[in-house]
Amino acid sequence: MSDATPSLVAGRYRLDERIGSGSMGEVWRGYDTRADWTVAVKMLGAKAVGAATREVLRQHAQAVARVIHPNVAMVLDVGEHEGSPFLVTEFLTGPSLGEELAGRGPLKVVEVCDLAGQAAAGLDAAHRAGLVHGKVGPDSFRMAGSGVLKVVGFGLTGRPGGDPRYQAPERLAGGDGQASADLYGLGAVCYELLTGQAPAREGAIAPPSTLRQGVPAELDRLLLAMLDPEPAKRPASGEAVRRALAVIARPRAAAPAPSAPAATPAARAGDTAIYDASELAPPPPSGRENRRLFVQAGVALAAIVAVTIVMIFLASGDEDPPEAAPTTQATGEAPPSPTPTPTPTPTPTFTAEPEPTELRGTDALPIPKGTVGQSVPPGGWETWVRRFDEAVNGQMAVDGMDPRVAGKAQDRLGKAGRKFAEGDERGGVKEVTHVIRDLRKARDKREIDLSGPLADWLNDWQI
Repeated sequence: MSDATPSLVAGRYRLDERIGSGSMGEVWRGYDTRADWTVAVKMLGAKAVGAATREVLRQHAQAVARVIHPNVAMVLDVGEHEGSPFLVTEFLTGPSLGEELAGRGPLKVVEVCDLAGQAAAGLDAAHRAGLVHGKVGPDSFRMAGSGVLKVVGFGLTGRPGGDPRYQAPERLAGGDGQASADLYGLGAVCYELLTGQAPAREGAIAPPSTLRQGVPAELDRLLLAMLDPEPAKRPASGEAVRRALAVIARPRAAAPAPSAPAATPAARAGDTAIYDASELAPPPPSGRENRRLFVQAGVALAAIVAVTIVMIFLASGDEDPPEAAPTTQATGEAPPSPTPTPTPTPTPTFTAEPEPTELRGTDALPIPKGTVGQSVPPGGWETWVRRFDEAVNGQMAVDGMDPRVAGKAQDRLGKAGRKFAEGDERGGVKEVTHVIRDLRKARDKREIDLSGPLADWLNDWQI
């Protein structure tokens, strides 16, 4: 295959441009002539390879296809063309982390935590499916048009490969790749995104905070643990790394120790803390305040008892008793007139609202309903498209839709996001309209579960 003469793979995938090559084969920007959208086609070997190698490549393609996660490039098709195994994945239009680093230099600390957390989530999904990446580096993570980071470029298990700067010591020594080696590679990528340089291969690794101001001590400890020469001393999983990065990026407000005075935490721009209601409770009253409260409670209780007695008396007097003949006292005087009892004013009652358990940020607000094209959604079109893409990812995460349907929707959402970013609102609305129409058709065909995060979008937004 050559750039000058594109060929049709499996009778449907047109190879338009070669965008990468390596020991395992070539990666092409392709076009699915049946589904009418852009895809990435990875040809996993030449016709000259032996049958055993082709079988290994075929098994590898099938293993990658089994990993379905929002932070892993989605596999759309697996097959064989003219003796060469191939796999078709979604085409990611955003930059890789390596390209981001080359174009912008070191990234912000919170941004590194967010991106690395997405990468860790994708690697964890692969590891749980029994698949090791094996060649983690900055270009192993690429963004979709919506800004979601995805893992790409899985290598063959046990095969050497990848940039030595990001390879774990056991891999450089010829050992098999394990999940812990992928976490070492991710730690090295994070180190470079923060400091602009890869960690040293010889001797002790300097904490990132010594090379860049503003790196939290917690992030220092996490990265040095990920880069530990001993695999057993690294974090247990990608999910553990993701959780640690989430806490570092958006720390909770810590409650002060009872014996120490409360200290105001140093706030950072962009932080969103979540406070438990117990953390916002007033301090316990002092002894004098306790006595005052007891007195007030006693007075209130006495008043309640008095009002209750009066109300009972009035209730029993609603029925008129039989009239009695007037009597006179021995002195012959008429009995005194009874003093009228004043009617008490009813005491108003209030129903207490349940105490909130936490305070949430504006991200938890519901997305308002609307009709696409009539007005600009709150936050702007780019934010709206990003949330729409997150809903598609969430639906995939709960196994609630066909991966091919999701891939096509995300491709169109990526196009819509680019058009909105370029100021082409009409073109962006057109792409979004296609997405909603296609997803509703897929829902009617039972290719999308009727429940899940995507259901609200399809019900709330009209076209």
